[in-house]
Amino acid sequence: MSDQKDIRGIADANKPNAGRMYDFFLGGHHNFEVDREAARHVLEISPFMPKILRLVRWYLGAAVRLLIAEGYTNFLDFASGLPTVDHIHQIAPPGTKVIYSDIDPVTVAYAQDIIGDIPDVRYVHCDAAKPEELLNSGIIEEVFDNREKVAIGFNGIAWFLTDEEVDHSLSVLSDWAEEGDRLFLCDNDVKDLTETGKQMTEIYKNVGQPLYLRSLETVQDLISPWTVVEPGFRILEEWVDLDPTVSETLQNSWGAQIYGGILQK
Repeated sequence: MSDQKDIRGIADANKPNAGRMYDFFLGGHHNFEVDREAARHVLEISPFMPKILRLVRWYLGAAVRLLIAEGYTNFLDFASGLPTVDHIHQIAPPGTKVIYSDIDPVTVAYAQDIIGDIPDVRYVHCDAAKPEELLNSGIIEEVFDNREKVAIGFNGIAWFLTDEEVDHSLSVLSDWAEEGDRLFLCDNDVKDLTETGKQMTEIYKNVGQPLYLRSLETVQDLISPWTVVEPGFRILEEWVDLDPTVSETLQNSWGAQIYGGILQK
């Protein structure tokens, strides 16, 4: 965990960052030329990437709205990215407590500036592979009025973590969570990666942030002891009532799918 002053000091703007590339894909401005250059390489072989990432963000919105309707008032979010468009605190009603976190120091510093003095919202530095850093930091006790009805966001991060890291993170979060707490995530389903898909993984590997693509069966093994609640794992378009055109393009181009699901302790 780091405060904003320390974060600015350790930021490295000379290396591409997946989170800032994500910002570029979504049309944001909080990125550097090194991020834009790497992102352009991705677009050369997968021009539909912005549509995929918009779906990931829209799924987050769908999950948050569902959880709010079920009475969840405390949100603990990992690998949050920049809180600019349709993020949790913009969707949730007043009084909802939100703790965002991210591993990228530049993202955290920008995000803290964006949030400013918005009530009930904090943004801290944390590695999603090591959630115990945040859980033991005291920030939860500081922000949440109580420990009831906590929803944990693990959205769009699992494919940057090894199976061992995903297993560790979800196990730590399960040990910490109380009965009835929820966790929402999206991950991939890959069985036979195409040549285009392999080129994509090579780009991210070359920028130092490899993708870990796994089957849905592996995902279901890794989420234990969490339990999937209805409606189960679904492709992202099904969460936002869209035709599955992007998912079909993704399957044809990469040999992959992206699913979202809500889990319960």
